[in-house]
Amino acid sequence: MHQYLPRGEVSSQVSSWNPSSGSSTPTPNTHFILPYGLQLQQTKNAGDTSVTIPAGINFVYAIAVGAGGGGTAAANGSSGCAGQISWGWTFASSSCVVGAGVTGGVGGYTRYGNIIAVGGQPSSAGGATSYGGYLSNITCNYWGVPNGIGGTATSFNGGVGANGGYGYGTYGSTGTSTAGNGGNGISGGGGGTAGISGVSTASTGGNGGSGFAGGGGGHAGTTTGSRTGGNGGTGILILNPSTTYTGGNGSTGTGTAGAGGGGAGVAGNGTAASGNAGGAGGLGGGGGGAAPTGGTASIGGAGILYLFY
Repeated sequence: MHQYLPRGEVSSQVSSWNPSSGSSTPTPNTHFILPYGLQLQQTKNAGDTSVTIPAGINFVYAIAVGAGGGGTAAANGSSGCAGQISWGWTFASSSCVVGAGVTGGVGGYTRYGNIIAVGGQPSSAGGATSYGGYLSNITCNYWGVPNGIGGTATSFNGGVGANGGYGYGTYGSTGTSTAGNGGNGISGGGGGTAGISGVSTASTGGNGGSGFAGGGGGHAGTTTGSRTGGNGGTGILILNPSTTYTGGNGSTGTGTAGAGGGGAGVAGNGTAASGNAGGAGGLGGGGGGAAPTGGTASIGGAGILYLFY
């Protein structure tokens, strides 16, 4: 069966990826992004493993969201990118996996039938963060849409793509005063890390990219001057895109603080950073914010699974 956008699904959301900014019960709403003529029947959260499908239902339409990556705490602390989002038809199944958020690590994956969404992961050293919803063997989503290009030493901001590219930045004696933002996407990329050690130059972490789920903000560290952490990226209520969720703000201090805020998920806001602690990702794949040396790592937003029939 071909994986294409069924009638009633909004293809413009897949082509623009630039938004303006727990569990549920069956609902009669057949919103325009949902498969035409179907209703949301079940919502599964992290820890759920069983599904009961009525007799006679052989195919189910699923929207799967992997958990967001958790932000790490270090001089090169890494922001978490948003979890991948996948959707489509699959054979009805009696089991599922819904990814759990992880502190300072790769978020858990979500699966129902043949619909799989990998978890977001934290960035690599130097503040260069991984793609939203990216693992080393995933270079595009299953519609064939490529990921955004990551930031570079000459162009810090991550590019737009199915999974937003990472924001770039470096720390240390020749570090970056203002890091790049994560790219927008279906899943937003994480913001980069900034900081110049041994001087009072102000530093600002990169903001997380926005999408259906947003990436975590990068941290600002090592400098003895003003530190401002990046904000988490915004998200969209995937069941009703007229509703948006906000990412958490980064923290600010002089010679301290500068942690990144958590990115919003498809079902909840990200939380703000507090002092040296990164903000948590929102429910439904939001990435956690990065934290500086001596700070507290953050947890990525848990995954979620929606089933329609």
